[in-house]
Amino acid sequence: MHDISDMAVFVEVARHGGFSAAARQMGLATSVVSDRVKGLETRLGVKLLNRTTRTQVLTESGASYLEQATRIIADIAALEASVMQDSTVARGDLKITAPGPLGRRHVAPLIAQFCLDSPQIRVHLSVDDRFTDIVAEGYDIAFRGGPVVDSQFTGRCLFETRRVIVASPGYLHRSGTPLTPEDLKKHRCLVFNSQAHYFAEWRLGRGKQMRSVRVEGAMASTHSELPVSWALAGLGLTQKSWWEVAPHVAEGTLITVLEAYEPEPVSFYAIHPVRTAQSRKVCLFMEAAADWFRGFDQG
Repeated sequence: MHDISDMAVFVEVARHGGFSAAARQMGLATSVVSDRVKGLETRLGVKLLNRTTRTQVLTESGASYLEQATRIIADIAALEASVMQDSTVARGDLKITAPGPLGRRHVAPLIAQFCLDSPQIRVHLSVDDRFTDIVAEGYDIAFRGGPVVDSQFTGRCLFETRRVIVASPGYLHRSGTPLTPEDLKKHRCLVFNSQAHYFAEWRLGRGKQMRSVRVEGAMASTHSELPVSWALAGLGLTQKSWWEVAPHVAEGTLITVLEAYEPEPVSFYAIHPVRTAQSRKVCLFMEAAADWFRGFDQG
């Protein structure tokens, strides 16, 4: 049986000019997108793209396939739209999971507005910092830091945010300010670790020269908001998304450090199993999420 989703992935790669750009749009890892296109080429027995280190160029066969594939996907979309017109009101239940800070501050009010706009849909939100098994636990949609690495899921990138390392003025006065990533090894670090370990890998860099620094946590938690509370109490340094600590930085209760070595940014996605891609209630919520986070203050 042919997999129409491989065709759709190829069309996205051609449309966005490369694997990385298509992967960001679809919420997948670049390696997954590349493997899907390779699998399609193997099944067809032709080369669709000529690859270099920087670009992917359509072959003659690829250009012909793209033209027909684009038309087929458009026909499928039109068919589904005509079927869905028979039931213009989406109904049913949605089970959604999101990590703690994002869930409480942003997903919860998004859901409140969504339920006002779509009163025939009931929503259950689980706010949990553990790595949820979406399929096994029956979730329709999950909010996650990316990229998505499993081809059984699809979704969309909602926003990318910078990350910073912060500490309280009192801690920096007592312990000094780190000037290089290596200095972190001499400091008390406060880490979020979903596996209950006392260490974390913090990726830092200047420009595009990223480096990974293993920090040993003086304190660690599976609850992602606790390191911020500990930092406010003067207990050490922590690395967080800018939107999580921006109010404290504005108040002066936390100070950013190592600004020349800003941590690697993180993207947040709304994802769902591929099998639910055409569910009307899922489509409605995904559009609502995209609208909600459009223009989100990323710092």
